Amino acid sequence: MTRIVGYTRELFAGAGTAADVEQLEGVGAAPVFMDLASVDVRKRPGLAECLRVLGAGDLLVFTSSARLSHSLAHFVLTTTALAERGVLFRSVAEQALTAGAGHVSDPVQVLSALGGLARRLRSLETRQGMKDAAAEGRHAGRPTVMTQERVAIAQELRNQGRSFTQIGRVLGVSTSAVQRALSQPAAGPESPG
Repeated sequence: MTRIVGYTRELFAGAGTAADVEQLEGVGAAPVFMDLASVDVRKRPGLAECLRVLGAGDLLVFTSSARLSHSLAHFVLTTTALAERGVLFRSVAEQALTAGAGHVSDPVQVLSALGGLARRLRSLETRQGMKDAAAEGRHAGRPTVMTQERVAIAQELRNQGRSFTQIGRVLGVSTSAVQRALSQPAAGPESPG
């Protein structure tokens, strides 16, 4: 008899897994294993236990491939190992990423779904990095090339009637960097040109 086992993980601290668990139970999954965002993605005890209990003929259901895996390589390795053990798997969100009795996915759809997984995982990494940076008091993005000293020089050159392009060449920065820096309210009024 085929058992339906569910797995999910919290993508961000405090996001919770209740909606996923409800969805997995709605498709008949019992038990449902889960991991919190605070757990290192490479050492998820919930996933390890889930994979341990699965046997040939069982069906692993997850709401999204991003919930199952933290990287595209992990997803491929995990699902390959499951298939080798005779364990079927199903992604509720990405039907193309399903290996079940009688289910044959179109290779184009599989590649498209894997590309979507890679994009989602990069987005999750970026969002987490931004949260981590904010928690440490850092601003996300590239640091500005226009230091306070360069802004002061640029303002002085601009007051002498120099163009943004000329100022950029003198300072070794782009014209747009000069324009952005001088358009800031703290930089003072900007003369036309």
